[in-house]
Amino acid sequence: MEIDIPDNIKSILEEVVDSFVMWDLLIFLSKHSAAMETPLQAAKLLGRTGEEMQKPFSKLVDLGIFAVRKLEDESLAYYINQQSPFLEKLHDFLFFNEVQENRLRILSYLLQKNVK
Repeated sequence: MEIDIPDNIKSILEEVVDSFVMWDLLIFLSKHSAAMETPLQAAKLLGRTGEEMQKPFSKLVDLGIFAVRKLEDESLAYYINQQSPFLEKLHDFLFFNEVQENRLRILSYLLQKNVK
């Protein structure tokens, strides 16, 4: 059964969201976009392990969605890259997620793709 999701949202789901951890991370960052986060800080706030966050953070850097800066303690801090070619789609995706019915559509779509 085809799930009614706009093409720009499907694009993010296909290209970026490969796990529920990634989906959580994108939503989290939309609410905390001004603050730079480390994978461990994000994990603590999301109730996940730092290990679970490493792959999504790395993928977001590889895609150019995140930029990275080294902190004084040598840890890496991540923030949304305002020059990312995904930025407009990402904003659309985050806005789409604000409606519960749309989140259910995304959930159904991800479950059909066997995302874990």
